[in-house]
Amino acid sequence: MRRADVVTTTMQTFPDSTAVSVVETSATEYTRETVTVDFLYLDNESCERCIGTEQALETALTRVEPILEPLDVSVVVRDIHVDTLAAAKATQLAVSPTIRINGRDIQSDYRENNCESCGDLCACPGEIDCRLWHYRGTEHTTPPVEFLVAALVQAAVPEQSSSDITREKASEGISANVASFFGDADASGAGGCDC
Repeated sequence: MRRADVVTTTMQTFPDSTAVSVVETSATEYTRETVTVDFLYLDNESCERCIGTEQALETALTRVEPILEPLDVSVVVRDIHVDTLAAAKATQLAVSPTIRINGRDIQSDYRENNCESCGDLCACPGEIDCRLWHYRGTEHTTPPVEFLVAALVQAAVPEQSSSDITREKASEGISANVASFFGDADASGAGGCDC
């Protein structure tokens, strides 16, 4: 799967912690928003629905890239092969395949039906069901690219919240202390440090 911009330069893990890590990022990347896409699946080698979903996601990411670049938004895709019951419990996978954007299933009201390609893989009796995607009144075995593009754009340009407004106000100016650090006592350029 093609990976979109990832802003990590180095990763460092806290000792004895699996939940905390430090990511070093340049100051120019700080303002960049990041959308996290989780692609969870049981089998992307034989399951036609998982393979088709992965291909649709790749196409959607390619189509949305020209939109995200001017918005200063990057996308991180996490490819998650759920290969054990413990992994399914850890990821809370309810249906395969699943796409989550920023931690939310893009279609939480999913439907399932018999997936013949998965049924051929499993030694258990009975049918194996995989996700059906519904979009504009029609069911699909793989998500339509247009549906994925819309979900990605919506995540990249969410409704403005009060924290976004606060961040905008904070970015309108810098403190005199920071300005003086760079040799500019105020935003007009008067004063400043000579060191």
